[in-house]
Amino acid sequence: MNIDLVSNRLSLRLAKPALYRELVGYEKAFSDTEDKIDGLQKSRFLALCKHAEKNSRYYHDRTAIKALNPANSLDATLATLPLLTKDLVSEHYQSLVINSPDQENIKKSTGGSTGNPFHFELDYASYIKREAVMWRGYGWAGYTYGQRALYLWGADAGVMGAAKKLKDRMYHRFYNRKMLNSFALSEHNMADYLKTINQHKPSVIVSYVNPIFILSQYIIDNNIPIRAPHRILTGAEPLYEFQRKTIQKAFQCKVMNTYGCREFMLIGAECEQQDGLHINSDHLIVETLNDQGESVIDEEGDVVITDLFNYGMPFIRYKNGDRAILSSKKCACGNPFPLIKEIKGRKLDAIKAPNGSILPGEFFPHLLKDIRAINKFQVVQNCLEELELSVVQSGVLQPADRKYIENELDRYTDGSLKLKVKVVDDIPLTASGKYRVTVCNL
Repeated sequence: MNIDLVSNRLSLRLAKPALYRELVGYEKAFSDTEDKIDGLQKSRFLALCKHAEKNSRYYHDRTAIKALNPANSLDATLATLPLLTKDLVSEHYQSLVINSPDQENIKKSTGGSTGNPFHFELDYASYIKREAVMWRGYGWAGYTYGQRALYLWGADAGVMGAAKKLKDRMYHRFYNRKMLNSFALSEHNMADYLKTINQHKPSVIVSYVNPIFILSQYIIDNNIPIRAPHRILTGAEPLYEFQRKTIQKAFQCKVMNTYGCREFMLIGAECEQQDGLHINSDHLIVETLNDQGESVIDEEGDVVITDLFNYGMPFIRYKNGDRAILSSKKCACGNPFPLIKEIKGRKLDAIKAPNGSILPGEFFPHLLKDIRAINKFQVVQNCLEELELSVVQSGVLQPADRKYIENELDRYTDGSLKLKVKVVDDIPLTASGKYRVTVCNL
């Protein structure tokens, strides 16, 4: 057995025993049969529904959840329940929340890949479970806890105080990872980013798709030597095959795709077969629905997810805004969990600035997620010097909010990109019925 792996697991067991216990428990499910996993799904789903109906005002008032028949199949049971949407969560926020007498819920925000800043809660026990599920899924993709890693990921918005900086450094040191801010990547500092990667010598790189793709093109175009990691894991937006091939050519290693969203953390991850993403179906129920609301497999549909363990704010049949294709195939790796064939949603264009900065589309959901006055938004770039931000308000966008947005944009573009903010009544959908959060027409 790998000595480093044993050492890493021991340190996790000592430092975070609750996380270690959950991870060990979830890893045992790998040897379960599909029937056992299906049985666990159903029993956990019924327990969640019972808890929600008893403790949440929102679900207590829903007649469909009161009428559930445990004798019915899970598919039949799901079909009787209405969908939960982002708008419904926002409208009924307080009646959805279930506060534990022992510990406050954890509050989270997400910028929303569909242009809707969104707020939600989860209980602490479910947070530990979803972190364990994340490490299990990353393990399928070749990244285990404690490996030397480099994250090319989004930094926190705003100016960070000394205490927060120290806390973040200690947090990342515990997980043996170095953070590189993908929002600050530009044409002028790519060589510095690559120098940092070579000096850090990561075994694994975890990155948004577009930044690592842009770096890969730079490596190939300039014939830059790079120390190959063992794996690269991508997330936050769809990974197209042409991007995967370019990244693999530049870094000389396998590129593994993952799928998640902030409301649930990791939903699925590829294994060595790279024939789809295994769904964490002992932790989540993932459905895809066609335009008639019918459950479909092997064809594109709206992604609908139930978190089986968030007892602090139950999300039962939550439509997360993505489109995907679930697969009826079984994976040759022996993993009993079902597969997502393809993720269709989340097209986030990168934004360019005159100073050479390249802001990934994820920058804007990350930046705007905590501004409560913004209900929906869209960023459009028609020329290099100017950016247009259209906002549908849920309150009144204050001058301080606008100044904060401008300051953060200036921080990464050296003030070279002018921001024009428009308050609008609505934001049009694309011809395919989707929101585009960022649109670059250059």
